[in-house]
Amino acid sequence: MNTYLVIMAGGSGTRFWPKSTAKRPKQLLSFGSGKTLLAETLSRFDGVVPAGNRVIVTTRALADATKKEVGPGVEVLAEPAGRNTAPCVYWACRWVAERDPEAVVMVMPADHHMASVKDFRSTLEMARDWAAKHGDLVTLGIKPSRPETGYGYLKVGASQGGACRKVDAFVEKPDLARAKEYLSSGDYLWNGGMFLWRASTALKAFDELMPEMKHEWDSAKGDVEKAYPRMTPTSIDYGVMEKARNVVTFPLDCGWDDLGSWTSLETAPLPGVNRTEAGVLAGGELFAVESSGCVVDAPGRVVALVGAKDLIIVEHEGVLMVASKDRAQDVKKVLEKVKASRPDRV
Repeated sequence: MNTYLVIMAGGSGTRFWPKSTAKRPKQLLSFGSGKTLLAETLSRFDGVVPAGNRVIVTTRALADATKKEVGPGVEVLAEPAGRNTAPCVYWACRWVAERDPEAVVMVMPADHHMASVKDFRSTLEMARDWAAKHGDLVTLGIKPSRPETGYGYLKVGASQGGACRKVDAFVEKPDLARAKEYLSSGDYLWNGGMFLWRASTALKAFDELMPEMKHEWDSAKGDVEKAYPRMTPTSIDYGVMEKARNVVTFPLDCGWDDLGSWTSLETAPLPGVNRTEAGVLAGGELFAVESSGCVVDAPGRVVALVGAKDLIIVEHEGVLMVASKDRAQDVKKVLEKVKASRPDRV
């Protein structure tokens, strides 16, 4: 079968500041392995999708850096304006459909972690085969390992055959009590934002659920510069997946983590990230006394902790950021304050 890979690589990854910046966001960073997250993502598809069938959608500001990272043969589509993931996916599916409307399109984030590539590929192949043979929108749902409140969930329904399950609903991020219920029920999966479908199937869904996309595209005669800024700025989940009736999922169990903030380094077994008595060390030399639960990334620095508990300590190119671990999701707030006075540091 003809298969294309589409990687969404336009995110800013602000929660990893100061290591992540506007010029070098999370997907272009390395966490101990020597390979960027984008390179790690591409490598999972070696032997599955040839370079000529790989498409990266990113922002215009990141196009050159992305091209250097992915190498020759990979198509880079540079968005003229940031419009969330629905326009990104629509453009990519139109691009594939011009070459083969019945090709299977795999849509993947650029910056997630998979501990077991073998298990990922096994599930991916089942999902690809299903997408090729059925008119369904396929998503990979992550088997939850904990009552996570930071992810959206998929409520799964009846078996469709083999490992395939019907998706009954997309569920917003729950509170802790409800997350515990989801975990114990066995009827919920984390929404990992990974999709597979035939290009024609995806475009049909867009035409039914977001008809304005085709209208703008056709009105502009396929001119991205004209069409893109007028497209509805929304996510593929909200614009299509949550409304479609033909959504199915394949449960994925491969040690997945979305690397959403500095505290992700505690749960994702990244190479080069070490566990110590004081917490997680991603870079630098750490000496600690009566300290625990910390996340430290300060390459080339000696870090000494005394009585430190549950802190994030990051040093990058002259910027030192210290935060309480329970405020990891709020790093972007201080980033905005820095941006106002020192835009050169963000």
